[in-house]
Amino acid sequence: MIPLREISSELRDLGYQSEIVANSEFEGCSAVLFDYPVTTGRHRNHTFRLGIGFQEEGYPEYPPHFVYVADLPNPQLPIYASFRYDDAEWSAFSVPPSDFWDGLPFQDKNMKTYIYRHLARFWSQV
Repeated sequence: MIPLREISSELRDLGYQSEIVANSEFEGCSAVLFDYPVTTGRHRNHTFRLGIGFQEEGYPEYPPHFVYVADLPNPQLPIYASFRYDDAEWSAFSVPPSDFWDGLPFQDKNMKTYIYRHLARFWSQV
């Protein structure tokens, strides 16, 4: 089973209000949604509705694979898919952090690392 509750709980511990959406509601994917204030890149100082989603089980060993962003203007990264949900236009990006995640010690495989390392890198490119 995909650990959406665990992810949501970790996000709440970091101060984010999160919402779990089921497969049938969110373009066939399971995801955790939350508002994210961007701290890097050209969208710095803007807050976006963000989602993180999975293709696989086994978190935290396997991190979230997809980043979803609502109403993102002119992304610089290629969009994997786009769809409408909850009166917003969502862009899906396939951006697994396996290039560094696989080498992390187990205690560092968590949402804190995902947010502060992976999402910071994502926003510097998008």
